[in-house]
Amino acid sequence: MSAPVVVGVDGSPSSLAAARYAARLAVRRQTSLDCVLVYQPAVYAYPPMGGMDPGLLADDQVREDLDRMVAHIGDGLRQAYPELTEITARQVPGGPAAALIELSRTAAVTVVGSRGVGGFEQLLLGSVSSQVAAHGQGPVVVVRPVSSASDDDDDAGTDPDPDAGPVLVGVDGSEESQAALRFAAEEAQLRQTSLVLLHATDDGLPDELLDAAAAEVAGIPVEKRSVASKGVEDTMISASRTAGLTVVGCRGRGGFAGALLGSVSRALTHHGSGAIGVVHKHDR
Repeated sequence: MSAPVVVGVDGSPSSLAAARYAARLAVRRQTSLDCVLVYQPAVYAYPPMGGMDPGLLADDQVREDLDRMVAHIGDGLRQAYPELTEITARQVPGGPAAALIELSRTAAVTVVGSRGVGGFEQLLLGSVSSQVAAHGQGPVVVVRPVSSASDDDDDAGTDPDPDAGPVLVGVDGSEESQAALRFAAEEAQLRQTSLVLLHATDDGLPDELLDAAAAEVAGIPVEKRSVASKGVEDTMISASRTAGLTVVGCRGRGGFAGALLGSVSRALTHHGSGAIGVVHKHDR
């Protein structure tokens, strides 16, 4: 079987939306879904002198509760998406961001919610989502809940066509944007929708750049957009509002080699609408 779609869950509304999104990805790609809840075990500075530490008993109870929760999420996904070839719902120990980043090395796509149970309401992107988007391998998709109705749902139910709209990809001719273009074209083809090639620049745009990108994805309905913009980030954020998926490379032409995320990809993951894909090259 091909590489799985990996999704991080923690029971939060955002992670449940991510799980549903990941299930649809796996169905379209005809691959398995690996639904992972990462649990950080308690660390005790002073081990007990004798007998069983009550803290360890509590930790065992937490793990049992989490096992039940992730199993419940998996059961809900199996019921909602019977077309899925295989679902694994499991708990793994460790730091959530580190574990998901490691799993991303062998994943077809890694999906995370925009905020987890530990997120503060005023934060637009949680720390785990931010770290996975910055350090993950291959395509990473950050998902926000589609509607308030899904926020109150404890089960992994269905969404009202959350993937509606074209696939939008930022194009600037960089190596990273080429990787984003390949992933976006694949998604557009699987969704049977159009692909929007958007180049936003503050110094003009040679038409040849978009023409070359369109030639690489021949056979897919393509719309080419050239936008003269003083704020590339704002242009991409605005365009994401009408897209079913917005895809960018981890860095563009203006990115520093040592930076993990460029300014555009960082702005989109924090402020974009709907699902935002950030594509890194796999380092396997």
